[in-house]
Amino acid sequence: MKDKVNTTSEQNGYSSCAGACSNTSTETLVSVGPKNHFGEIPAIRLFLNKYHTYPCTLDCDTDDDDIHFHATTILNYIRDELKHDINEDCIKRKYHRRTKQKYVESRVSDLGNGIMINFIGSSLDSDIHNKNNLKADYHDNYFLIVSEIKIYYLPEHDSFVQDLSDHFSQMIVYSSKSCTLQMVCRNQCGYYLDGIRIKKPCITDLALHYGNNFLATHEKILTNLNKKESKGIVLLHGIPGSGKTHYIRYLIQEVQDKTLIYVSPEMAKEISSPEFLPFLMRYEDAILIIEDAENIIQDRNESLIPSQAVANLLNLSDGLLGDAMHQQIIATFNCDLTKIDPALLRKGRLIANYEFNKLDLESSKILSDKLGFGTEGVTEPMSLAEIFNQGDKDNKSIV
Repeated sequence: MKDKVNTTSEQNGYSSCAGACSNTSTETLVSVGPKNHFGEIPAIRLFLNKYHTYPCTLDCDTDDDDIHFHATTILNYIRDELKHDINEDCIKRKYHRRTKQKYVESRVSDLGNGIMINFIGSSLDSDIHNKNNLKADYHDNYFLIVSEIKIYYLPEHDSFVQDLSDHFSQMIVYSSKSCTLQMVCRNQCGYYLDGIRIKKPCITDLALHYGNNFLATHEKILTNLNKKESKGIVLLHGIPGSGKTHYIRYLIQEVQDKTLIYVSPEMAKEISSPEFLPFLMRYEDAILIIEDAENIIQDRNESLIPSQAVANLLNLSDGLLGDAMHQQIIATFNCDLTKIDPALLRKGRLIANYEFNKLDLESSKILSDKLGFGTEGVTEPMSLAEIFNQGDKDNKSIV
């Protein structure tokens, strides 16, 4: 990258460029810039006032929504390599409750040569994959990230600014992977799907969270869910807080090219509705995720009024409709397996059946220590929820 160009308006004759406003009053110049939104630094108006020219603009961007610029690394670069004094920047600070830090949310850096860099909407995030081994900004692995950087500049710096943007693109961190879960909703017009973003939990070692015995089951589940035009049902059950939902958040990030349809506990009863199956027929090769499914998968022989929901699930997972739709089902529940309709457990229909439980004492200590809680408070086997929430007396259901 070529050296920073030291230029002034007198040396370069800004009046020759299309955006020049050489003979314009300051008041008029400011009015030329876009209106300032509440709380934003008016970067273009600052540029107009300083350089009497409407700037060219380069929007720096990343290749993925889960990739973010690391603001601190970029600031260190323009300070050390471009000899810019960052203490002269126009900044806006914001308080972050968890770290108790007053971090810089927005910043305008004037390089003094007809180039201004605008960092917009910075935030602190600890849910980061740091593939480039950059240094965290605060304790608990918090990074100051920014998704939007705009560079305002005079036309003669176009090549320099493009090179600068290329340098910035290397100074990145990765947010935890996320995917879109389509939640079943209903209004007066019928059923519809509404997308919600689900972040992948930071599980670097699945055995550490669920034990070595779970790894083979996970591989079997994942292999089957990633098969095209497949069907079947996965039953995940166990005590509350044992990590069933936590695991599903992890699992769905590993599934490729399938629609993920989430049925909340409140909507689960709708599976017995005559309108529900026609609605699902719009989504071939999808995965249906039913949480807290006890009430719809209980043994039909034990009920005075057999549930149509069980019949519908059987048809989806291994019946004629399943052959046509290729839909798979993941159902979680807390009740005993003996209360579940035995037809759901038949070979050929069942992909996997796994009971989650507390980790043994040694595994609980290892995970607790890995999470930074130490081992002093671990005196007996613990569930994931108990391990993750050791410092929270009021909330026992984060996992």
